[in-house]
Amino acid sequence: MTTPRRLAPILRFPVTLAVTVGVLVLVVVVRVATAEPDFPHHPPVAALALVALVAGTWTAERAIGAVRTVIVAMVIPTLAVLGSALAVQIGAAAGEAHAEDAVGQPFLAPSVVAAALFAAATAAMPTERRWRVRTTLWTVVLALLLFAGHGSDLARALATLLGIAGGVLVVPRASRPVARDVVTARTVVVAVLSALGAGTLVTVVVPEPDGVLSPFASALSTQGTVVAGALLLVAAWLVHRARPSGVVLASVVLFVLTAVLADAFVIEPLQASAVQWHGLGLDEVEWQVTLLGAWVVPASVLLGIAAVRGRLVRSRFQAATGSDVTLAERLRAGDAGTLGHMGTWHGNAAWVHPDGLGAVAFRVCGDVALAVSDPACAAADRRAVLTAFAAHCERQGWVPAFTSVHGAVRDVLGAEGWTALPVGVEAVIDLTGFDLRGKRRQDLRTACNRAQREGVRDEWTTLCGLSPEHRVQVETICTTWAADRRLPEMGFTLGGFRELDDPDVRLMLAVDADDRVTAVTSWLPVYEHGELTGYTLDVMRRGEDVMPGVVEFLVARTAIRSREAGLTTVSLSGTPLAAHDPDARTVLDRGTSLVARLLEPVYGFRSLQRFKEKFGARHEPLWLLVPTPLHVPRVARALARAYVPGLRPAHLIHLGRAHRTRPDQAAVGAGRS
Repeated sequence: MTTPRRLAPILRFPVTLAVTVGVLVLVVVVRVATAEPDFPHHPPVAALALVALVAGTWTAERAIGAVRTVIVAMVIPTLAVLGSALAVQIGAAAGEAHAEDAVGQPFLAPSVVAAALFAAATAAMPTERRWRVRTTLWTVVLALLLFAGHGSDLARALATLLGIAGGVLVVPRASRPVARDVVTARTVVVAVLSALGAGTLVTVVVPEPDGVLSPFASALSTQGTVVAGALLLVAAWLVHRARPSGVVLASVVLFVLTAVLADAFVIEPLQASAVQWHGLGLDEVEWQVTLLGAWVVPASVLLGIAAVRGRLVRSRFQAATGSDVTLAERLRAGDAGTLGHMGTWHGNAAWVHPDGLGAVAFRVCGDVALAVSDPACAAADRRAVLTAFAAHCERQGWVPAFTSVHGAVRDVLGAEGWTALPVGVEAVIDLTGFDLRGKRRQDLRTACNRAQREGVRDEWTTLCGLSPEHRVQVETICTTWAADRRLPEMGFTLGGFRELDDPDVRLMLAVDADDRVTAVTSWLPVYEHGELTGYTLDVMRRGEDVMPGVVEFLVARTAIRSREAGLTTVSLSGTPLAAHDPDARTVLDRGTSLVARLLEPVYGFRSLQRFKEKFGARHEPLWLLVPTPLHVPRVARALARAYVPGLRPAHLIHLGRAHRTRPDQAAVGAGRS
């Protein structure tokens, strides 16, 4: 008997299924009050802890397997509870105030098990994701320990520490160092502000907070505590986005907290002669010191932010004013793939590796750094260049996103936990076996034969090599085509007339018997290891009342000329939003197909793909790489601004009308990536 397809994903994780069922039974049958000291007063906290338990179980079982998950869930919390109980007993015996208050409190809680599972699961995660999850986990755990200070909070922190150590033992590769310096000043400040904000709110939620930073709640009203905690979290988010307003907000809140705490616990007690040490026990002296020093924490954070404020705000992006000579030189020496020359276009800038290993062309839209195609570097240096560029973006407060990259880049970043999204398909012609024979290339033979009969010739040149008359005709063809579009002409990795004005860009023109340019194609150079190996198709434009099949004629002639010159490949570039796997049924593939259908009446992506299939080219998928799935919406907005910067609501209205009135028959050359 086969398992139903819908149940198969659930049954793949039996431990998670068992824990989920157990949690549901616990919620229904057992009173929530038996779980943790703050559960009776705040059922939402109990629900959150149980959800964290299920999520931690699923994450661990998916990462390290069912057997190891069970072992971790049983052994690590037990050791954490025993260690916490021992520490509390020793502290209480020594007269430590916090330990005395923790005596008799329960140490085991669902959140302790969840922390152990999450910590152990990070061992099997890619380097980037492991660092992010551990940072988040420690921020939450330490905030609870420092502000709530219950016995379960100590056990949770110890379970996290033991869970990470246990994960390193069962998954040895977890001990591998992080590939790049991810602990930046912004990271530390965001973590500290998040911990202070969340911890301040915790003192409102949990009963009788007893952490060393719990006096925060004593000096403020309940409303003031909530406002201060919320503002600190907002400031942390803004600093994470490298916004100057985040630094200002954090500074103001921390200054107010410092002043209020210093007034409540230092100035007023000193004025009232309430500070005295004679005859006090160890626990009373400890509380006195804690109160007197409560203002030091926000004051120290404030000073730290003031010291590194210049590294918390993103730098202003400056694009290159013209063709980037530095990048062009590296494109010739390195291997940036078939789309690398697009990085030299207007609006982009080049980042160069500190050790000169390579360069990355990129532009910034909002707070997203859109890298253009593969990095210009040797294959052996690709990982170092990619990780160093990502680190550079984080220091600047930008989200790195690698657009229209090939499988080699996807393999490197995918191994580090990056999210890969298919964004198009590139058609590449292998020139070693290219000719016009065979049934599949009948249209190409027909176009070439017709051009010969009608006196249409192909002309291989550059824009600067054209006569004034031909240059005007080329410009007219390109600008007229763009003016006829009801939507703005797409840019970023889609060239226009501006991109033709480059000595490295070749033009293949169709010139009729009257010496009139009737169609234009442009070709970008492709280098490997310092040698020209091929060309990539960029612009395809044709005039009015031209010979049918004129674009097919130009592409075929370019391929034949390139083959005769000893080149190996000709790329027809990428078709945006074309699915490389027609059988894919994921949410992302369906979303890509939907966007392609919406834009088809104007940009003609489907007809463009059908046009390229005439040449018998092989298909290579193009990818978009982003750090995490959470970054996808921000990157999508940045891509929309980069590709269609002049998009207005009126254009969207026209797009809707085009779907109702225009059939699916966009002209060849209406769109390209």
